[in-house]
Amino acid sequence: MKKIALITLSSAVLLTACQKSVPKPEPLYVPNIALAPSQVLEIAPTRSICQSSQPMQCLTVKVQGTSDQNAFGIGYNSIKGFEPKTGVSYKIRAAQEIDQNTGQPTGFWQLSEVLSQY
Repeated sequence: MKKIALITLSSAVLLTACQKSVPKPEPLYVPNIALAPSQVLEIAPTRSICQSSQPMQCLTVKVQGTSDQNAFGIGYNSIKGFEPKTGVSYKIRAAQEIDQNTGQPTGFWQLSEVLSQY
């Protein structure tokens, strides 16, 4: 029993002796958000299940003038300033948010105006 305690204590001393400084946490990442040029989006009246790590509903969206095969999903709450009602189709003008640090879309959009709803 004393031998096990001595080995455990020795291991702890050796492990702490290897560490020369206190580990520093990664710096907080702060995105630099810019807006892409706005687009007219057509939003379908029905919602669909998003392919994501958490179950959520998506708006089915396509850019005006493109075919239905080019439809994509936007998270139900991912267009800032827009509160769609189920069963209503919309045509809106919105701009996609881009993180200028990475050049990648953030997944969020900003509403400019609601052009029509029907």
